[in-house]
Amino acid sequence: MEEKELVNHFLATRTEEAFCALFEALCVRLRRYFLLRGLTVATAEDLTQNVLVKVYRQAGELRDTEHFYGWLFATARHEMISYWRRQSQLEKVETERLSQRHAGSLFTEPEVMPALHLMDLLKALEPAERDLVVLRFVEGLSYEELAVALKLPLGTVKWRIFNARKKLARMLGAPSVCQADSRVN
Repeated sequence: MEEKELVNHFLATRTEEAFCALFEALCVRLRRYFLLRGLTVATAEDLTQNVLVKVYRQAGELRDTEHFYGWLFATARHEMISYWRRQSQLEKVETERLSQRHAGSLFTEPEVMPALHLMDLLKALEPAERDLVVLRFVEGLSYEELAVALKLPLGTVKWRIFNARKKLARMLGAPSVCQADSRVN
């Protein structure tokens, strides 16, 4: 079954079997969302499970099933914000700087390099821009689903994505959308 079919089947039946299939399908997407926001693997997995438990418990509250992904990622975003608030209340631990000798012995696996570059680009964006970029271009949410997830008007979502794309293009040294359009005319 495709992911959309799994969503519709779960929302129609709300059985444990349907939820297990949905859990397997959504787990990877939610985990990736949290990882791209800079959380550790363990934290991403914990938050993913928390979100999916909320989906199971609160599925009856979803009014428009067409906006399931918007609702899902709004729930994920709220879970992450709650996590950050809890973390900011914890005592900060002081760390020691890594010595030059130890720092030189560290290396990065070659296959991890593109992911690290993506993470650097995402970290350079404002948190609101990062949410938009991850949800739109990594998770593939539509503009309408983004509007639901972020509780923003559709026009605002489109404008912010346009600006985030321009900012990313500048960081990558590529011509922005506006510059490319003006050269064509």
